Amino acid sequence: MKPVLVTLHAHPDDEAIFTGGTIVRAVESGWRVVLIMATDGDRGRAPGLFRSGLRAHRRSETLAAASVLGVERVEFLGYGDSGYDDPSGSSPNSRIATARGLRSGTLAAVHIDEAAATVRRILAEEDAVALTCYDDNGIYGHIDHVQVHEIAWRSVEGLSCELYESTLDRSALRRLRNELLERGLAPDRWPLALAERLGVENGPGIVTVDVSDQLERKLVAVAAHSSQVIQATTFMGLPAGVFHHLLRTEWFRVGRRGRGQVLEMLRAIDEVVRRPVAI
Repeated sequence: MKPVLVTLHAHPDDEAIFTGGTIVRAVESGWRVVLIMATDGDRGRAPGLFRSGLRAHRRSETLAAASVLGVERVEFLGYGDSGYDDPSGSSPNSRIATARGLRSGTLAAVHIDEAAATVRRILAEEDAVALTCYDDNGIYGHIDHVQVHEIAWRSVEGLSCELYESTLDRSALRRLRNELLERGLAPDRWPLALAERLGVENGPGIVTVDVSDQLERKLVAVAAHSSQVIQATTFMGLPAGVFHHLLRTEWFRVGRRGRGQVLEMLRAIDEVVRRPVAI
């Protein structure tokens, strides 16, 4: 019987961007992967599409990306996208996030226990070994990502399920910023304060996963979300194109280690390709 990894995400495309390589690594190692999508991304970019059409379109993009990654089951919780108050002011949602974030039906307004009960049911059905979510700041402060963190922690209560929080390594961001500044990036294009608010500081609980060997499939999965990714001028407030430098690596903070089967799986994969895992 295959061990099961469940990955919980806020919006269509998050699964490919933040955990796509790890999903592929798990599949390559013989795991069954289940994707739970909390919202339909109905506040995303939608030239020529009304919200109902965008909702259906982004669901179809998610299913296409999941197929590329090797995900065997996809569940949509069906909550509305709460919008994002982008501190850079560049997000098209920044004007509506505050006003609509707690609107009925959005993920920001959901009762945590309600959503967690659904996730817990899926974890139990699958006898899941591990669940992934986001760090407690939702990686970059999006309210829906923070809600996913809270839902995940509540959902594993009473279960013997490992929990890993998808995040970014701030020290790696600092190094990347310095490299790009040396190559001519204007400092005001990527303020240091922005780098300091993304992800978490590196430490003993941080798992660094090199997904270079899975990058091709990850990029195809990201591209499946073409309604959002291709038109994106910024991501997490970063300058255009910068986040692409981050796609070869994925980071997790260990929430509940349990037996550590996910870590064992990642090490086993690296032994096969004879590359030491950076954990």
